[in-house]
Parts: sequence; C-alpha cells; structure tokens
Amino acid sequence: MENCPLCGFKENQLSSLNCSNCGESLEPTLTKTKNFSGALLLPKDRFITEGLFLEKGNLKYYSVYEVLDPSKTYTIITCPKNSHDALANAIPDLNSNLLTNNLTGNLPSNNDESIKENSPFYSLFYLLARFNSPSVLRASSYFSDDELAYLIVERLEGQLLSKVGKLSEAEVRQIGIQLCQIVDNFHRQRFVHNALNPNSLVMDAQGLVKVISFNQVRPIKYYNPNHPIELTKGFSAPELYNLTERSILDKRSDIYSIGAMLYWLLTAEVLSTNEVYSPRSQNWQLYPQAVVSPSFERIILRAIASDPNDRYNSVNEIKFALAALSTPTAIQVSYASDIGKHREINEDSVLLLDLRQCFESVNNYVGLYVVSDGMGGEAAGEVASRITVRAIGEWVTERLTLASLRSMHGTQLVQASQTGSLALLNDGGTNIRVPQLITSAILHANSEVLDYAHYHPSTRGLGATVTVALLAGNILTVGQVGDSRCYIISNDRLEQLTEDHSLVERMVRRGELTKEEARVHPHRNIIYRSIGSRDDLEVDIVTRMVRRGDVILLCSDGLNAMLSDIEIANIVKRNSNPWQITKELVVAANANGGEDNISVIVIKID
Repeated sequence: MENCPLCGFKENQLSSLNCSNCGESLEPTLTKTKNFSGALLLPKDRFITEGLFLEKGNLKYYSVYEVLDPSKTYTIITCPKNSHDALANAIPDLNSNLLTNNLTGNLPSNNDESIKENSPFYSLFYLLARFNSPSVLRASSYFSDDELAYLIVERLEGQLLSKVGKLSEAEVRQIGIQLCQIVDNFHRQRFVHNALNPNSLVMDAQGLVKVISFNQVRPIKYYNPNHPIELTKGFSAPELYNLTERSILDKRSDIYSIGAMLYWLLTAEVLSTNEVYSPRSQNWQLYPQAVVSPSFERIILRAIASDPNDRYNSVNEIKFALAALSTPTAIQVSYASDIGKHREINEDSVLLLDLRQCFESVNNYVGLYVVSDGMGGEAAGEVASRITVRAIGEWVTERLTLASLRSMHGTQLVQASQTGSLALLNDGGTNIRVPQLITSAILHANSEVLDYAHYHPSTRGLGATVTVALLAGNILTVGQVGDSRCYIISNDRLEQLTEDHSLVERMVRRGELTKEEARVHPHRNIIYRSIGSRDDLEVDIVTRMVRRGDVILLCSDGLNAMLSDIEIANIVKRNSNPWQITKELVVAANANGGEDNISVIVIKID
C-alpha cells in the first residue's frame, strides 16, 4: 500500500498512479529520481541533466532535466514528439490570439506550421509567454527533433508547497496575497486556473511562490465537456463537479482554491467537503486545527463557501482583505535626545504622536514622528527646531487626528492605501493625500520660522532641518528638508530613505567623495536647504510600504556623523528592544566623539 502525500490516504495500491481518495498523483513531482552521467545534446549547447517530472494534466510523463552548469538558468522538459497537445483543443483560440500579440520565442521556427503540428508544447509555450510575471513559470523556447519535443523553461528551484508543512498565520497571509496575485494574473488574461493545489505551486528560498501547472487552465467562457477539468478533492470548487455545456467557468472557483490553500498551509490537512458551509452558518471553524485571528478565519470561511455567490466577488477583494490583516497594529517606539560632548545647549527637538483606535472591530494606527536639528547658535537654533516640530504637529493634528476623533458614529479612523492616500471618513467625508499633508505641514513650519525671525530681528539667520515620518497602517511617508535622516532596516538590511541636502552629499553623488570621506569632510555641516531659509522651499517626499519586523530610524546628523551606516545597522541587529537600540546608538555616538547634539527615534513594527 502507498500513502497519499496530499490527503494521507493509506489504502492505495503500489501500482496506482493516483490516490483513490482524492485523485492526487502518487508519482514524485519536482523530485530528482534519476541521475544521468551522460549529456543531452541541444542546439548550440550541451547540458548535463538529471530529474523526472510528472505532468498530472493528462497523466503523461514529461522528463525534466535540470541543468547542472551554474552559469545556465534553464530547465529542459521533454516528451515524445507524437504526444497530445493538452491545451490545443481545450483552448482552441489560444494560439491565434497570442500570435497577434507579437509573442515570439527564441527560435524563428516557432511560428512554422510544421512545428505547430508536431510539437505538443506549442500551446503551452504561447500560454506561458502570455504571462510576464515572476509568479508564473517562464518559457524560453520550444523545438523538436526526430523523436522528442523540447520545452526550455527557467530553472525550477524551490520546493512544492505540499512539502512545507504547517506555517504561521503571518506566513500564510503573505503566501495568500501571492496566490491572489497569481490568480489575478490569469483572470486579467480572461482565464481561470482551476488547479491551484499544493502540488501545482513551488516556493523558493526567498518565499516567492510560482505556479507550475497549467493543463487545467480554461478560458472564461462556456465549459466544453469534451475537454474535462481534472479535479483535486479538497481544492476544487464544488460547482466544478457539476459542469455542463451550459456552465460558464467562473473566476470564483479560483477564490475557493485560494481559501482551501490557506486552510492547507495552516493545518497541513486537506479540507473535507463535509466541513464546508455557507458563511451564514456558524458551524464551521478552524480551531482547534489552527489558532488564527477571528478576522483571518472569516476570510477563509467566506472564500470556501459552497455557493459562489457567498464568496468574494473578485480576487482583489480577498487580496485587500488579507493585506488589511497584515497592517501593523503592534508598534514599539522609543526616542532619545542628548546634548553630546561638546555643545552647551541641545538645539535638537523631537516629536512623537501616536493614535490607536478600534472602530467596528477595525484597528487603526497613525503615528507622527519628527526630528528637527536647529541651526543658528546665538541666533536661537533651538527655537527654530521647537517651532518646526510644534507647527508640524499642530498642522497634522488639526487636519487628521482631531477630525477623526470627532467623526460621526459608524465611521472609521483613516484608511491607508499603497498609493499613499488616506481616506478620512469623518462627517464631512474628505480624502487626504499623505504626501500633500506632510508637504503642507513642513511649508507651514517654514512660514512660522520665517515669521518668528521677522518679528525677532536678533534671531535672523535661525533655521532648522526636519525629517517627518507619518505611519498610517502599513504605509510610511517621509518628508525631508536638510540633513537629518530616515533609515529603514528590513531583513537585516539598512537603507537610507532620505537624501541629505548638503554640500558633501552633492559631491558624493558626483563621485568626488566617498560616503566615508563625506563623514569627516570639513564642509560636512554646510546645507543648501533648510527650514527658515526661503519662502519657496522644496520638500522631498518618500513613500514606502512597511511590514512586520521592520525598524524605522529617524535621527539628526549628530548620530550619522559619528557612526557609519554599518555601525548603525549592527547596533539595530543586536538589540531587539527599541529602547536598547536608542540607548546604544546615543552612547556609541558619544563614544566616537559626540561632536553634536544626538537625537534618535526608533520605531519597531511587530
């Protein structure tokens, strides 16, 4: 007897090609089962290869040869030249439609009619050529010799999702978003995939999911019973079991498969059809198979509803629902501002405003963080930085936070989008673009500093730098004037999001200085853009999506003038607590000279 790798059924005969319970293949997929010491001769190249692959679509074998030469990035798929082209009749208009899109392979002969008639890879090649996405297997070319047909695709790397085992809720949500993007790619091309299951998807070492199975792909039109869809128990939508020539293939069948895949990734179990109910039923639940947030469970429940009308209407709906769950709500923040070793007064100012609300079970987070470095010495640089952070805080608070707090019953705080827009759902129903909000706040601060200098002639010449970060949901928007900085540390990699408006930074960009030389250059403190310098001030804006585990760091130049980017990154890496990060950064900057005031804000997203 042989165990099914998908459903665990133990009563299969050793000679069986497919599981008697769920229909899953019992042959190894993407598993190296043969070693070849010889070489396979292909046009202009020799490849030493190994491997065996079973294409489930019509139960025929494809031999798959992995290129061992690390300089090559191909996988070679072969089959007998007289094999059936599985997609040619199932999607009869595929080739003509694709040829009008100027899709060509690497070989000029790909368009030859004899090749079309004799190559079983003809339709598959043009189907893959239609999708330009890293999440879909990419084909390079196809051709035939006297006996075999060949399809050259990108190197197949990673492991099948059927081999990954149970994953955490956060990991499953991220994979779920990728599945939505894969399916959306097919739907935009007017196809349904019909075959998403753990053996049709590969995940690489970076966590990128790629679809490798295509024989069940069909156009969104009336179903043709002469070319049936091979179904996978637990992953195929219920309505696919009762298709007739009057049935129109529905995008929502792929949404069911996404929900079933989420269940599989959480539990490593195939979803039993006996456990699937309409969303109106309260009988179905994930617990105790998996402990997930109620919101995530409701998403899965709706996706696998037996009635397509009770599912999400589009793949984008479920994708946005999953993305909303990934919005950070647990934020740890710490800050410090130190005078340093050589200054008599601290001219830096910092501001932290956090607002967290939950309306109608929707958690919302808005954080405003500001670092400003005053300039002017006797001309009251500390006054300029204080005016700057106060003016920015008042501007944003009046237009965003207070309006939200005063919103009418039934409205929510603020909704963030990937474009940087915030929909403020107050009783007036306004829409605020965050980049414009921050730009206006900084320009308001600039006017306030200019007005102060006008009415206090003894302080003329005062000014300040400013870095403003507004975090709304999972969207970070940064405004910048001067040489204070904003960094982000993601996957242990430090990236400077802002660009210094300084003389030495211009020299670095022109290749006249290295970054290390700029840190010690005698003119490193000369900046050409600052708050209070002129009326027509230009503000730099950067927008970035953040995720759990990221660390955001704002600082005045008193930190980065004393510590290199590598030193800053190492301190962040070896401290998990934002307060410990903040403290060590200040201590290290002072230990390296402490020539200026040092201000730091650290935001960790959990």
